[in-house]
Amino acid sequence: MKETKVSWLEWDKEAFKKAQELDKPILLGVSAVWCHWCHVMDQTTYSDREVARLIEEKFVPIRVDRDRRPDIDKRYNMGGWPSTVFLTPDGEVLTGGTYIPAHQMTALLEYASQLYQKNKGTLKPRKKEVEQELQKPLVELVSDRGVFQSIIEELTLDIASRFDSVNGGFGDAPKFPHSEVLRLALLQHSMQGHKAALNIVTKTLTAMGAGGIYDSEEVGFFRYSTTRDWSIPHYEKICEDNAKLLFNYLEAYQVTGDEKFMGTAKGILSYINNKLSDQEKGGFYGSQDADEVYYKMSFKERQNKTAPRIDQTLFVNWNAMMTSAYVFASVVLEEQPYRKFALKTVDLLLKKTFSPKKGMNHYFNEGSSHLSGLLTDQAYMVRCLIDSYQVTSDRKFLDKAENLVEFMLDALWDDTGGFYDIPKETGAFGALKLLHKPLEENSIAADAFLRLHYLTNKQVYLETAKKILEFFALDYKGYGIMGAVYGLAVELYLHPMQIHVVGSLKDVVTRQFRRESLKAYSPLKIVETLDPILDHDRLEILGYPVTETPTAYVCFEGKCNSVKDPKNIAKSIKF
Repeated sequence: MKETKVSWLEWDKEAFKKAQELDKPILLGVSAVWCHWCHVMDQTTYSDREVARLIEEKFVPIRVDRDRRPDIDKRYNMGGWPSTVFLTPDGEVLTGGTYIPAHQMTALLEYASQLYQKNKGTLKPRKKEVEQELQKPLVELVSDRGVFQSIIEELTLDIASRFDSVNGGFGDAPKFPHSEVLRLALLQHSMQGHKAALNIVTKTLTAMGAGGIYDSEEVGFFRYSTTRDWSIPHYEKICEDNAKLLFNYLEAYQVTGDEKFMGTAKGILSYINNKLSDQEKGGFYGSQDADEVYYKMSFKERQNKTAPRIDQTLFVNWNAMMTSAYVFASVVLEEQPYRKFALKTVDLLLKKTFSPKKGMNHYFNEGSSHLSGLLTDQAYMVRCLIDSYQVTSDRKFLDKAENLVEFMLDALWDDTGGFYDIPKETGAFGALKLLHKPLEENSIAADAFLRLHYLTNKQVYLETAKKILEFFALDYKGYGIMGAVYGLAVELYLHPMQIHVVGSLKDVVTRQFRRESLKAYSPLKIVETLDPILDHDRLEILGYPVTETPTAYVCFEGKCNSVKDPKNIAKSIKF
């Protein structure tokens, strides 16, 4: 296998300084360890002698991994991986593309070099323009609950209009799972009784589970399908995608009782346990490489071949997602090993990647962690800690969640509404000078802050969540069905369901109440178990009486009902 002849540099101040001193444009390559076409481009284009010579002569080459540097990928991605981006020495984009074969690359290198030399005096930084866009004033109307309700209705209609009624899923090829879209559709079925919404979910999940996007031999899901009918996948397997799909199949099983959904969920769990996790120490690995030849072999043929490479990097945001999914699986499937491994992973992440002053680092690899303060890691980790608290009632998880949101408010919050994706740092270079407010991570943050508000009664968390939702109320349409993750947070804001289980943590009935409360379907529920002795002050604030036998209180839409028998809790949680 030929290796790239290009002498890539790290993304750092020294590389940018070199470009400025030599007055050369930068060639930025954004790749991924699991990316098939990235490998092909390395083995062909970047291994071509003429290409390498031109790069050496006319450019300063910088390479970054999109998983390790999502902040850079977010700012420079040209529509896929690899992304081939030509920059000024200050980091402004000149031109670019994705995969570029060698014979086209030589011409493009000459063009990009000349483009820079001809225009370098007229190129202006976009920093002020982007800042003005982020600081736009809010419209007062978005505070109205009716506006938020109309957002849900519009998202639901958009999802229905884009549904592929023949093959399941949304749109044409390439076709992605769109997990949050499926979660919002299933929620609308449960809340509004929309049978069409249920059909969207069940048809899509059935088609994916039976299609080529699901590895029927080694189990687990590939990243997406290259065809509309899910038959031919793109062969990489990513921790993030499998975490989100695990939620989809478990929730579908909760709602329908269809065992094929449970079977697919168990397939995902089996794959993660066997291939994408460190069962001894805890932690979930990042990805498994795409290898078209390997995956087209039969299971018998595969046994004699080396499996595609696994990236053993622990990415905190993806670990938090998968930990939440494992906690959920332990509840729905009533299998405690998943919970045990999830909590082991949380402890590992807190020990290896958390700092009170810098928040969660982004990834852990070869004994050290790197890149502090990204919103994606903080938001998903807070949500993961809340999930851990709900299943254990151990306040250390809630305390850590509050530590993290304190960091988020200090380092990432913008008073006009919303969190920036990276800390507001001095001395940033390139497009990292530009601050972004991503919809997905802000939606997860809003969800987490809402849950924290109901678990702590702290008003600042509710106000923060509301400001986030207001900020994006004008922009969510631009995301199309990808705005579903925002819709889920809006639904939690409009229709939170609180379940308080009051009883001794040592009492088997208390634990049964907690288990049944968590097991029943409702993405909008916040479950808290309160011990009369340990949580005396909290009970006084909530105003619940302490009875001889454990009792659950289900509060929804301004009404609270007491439940005396754990077997009846599921009926009380119905919308």
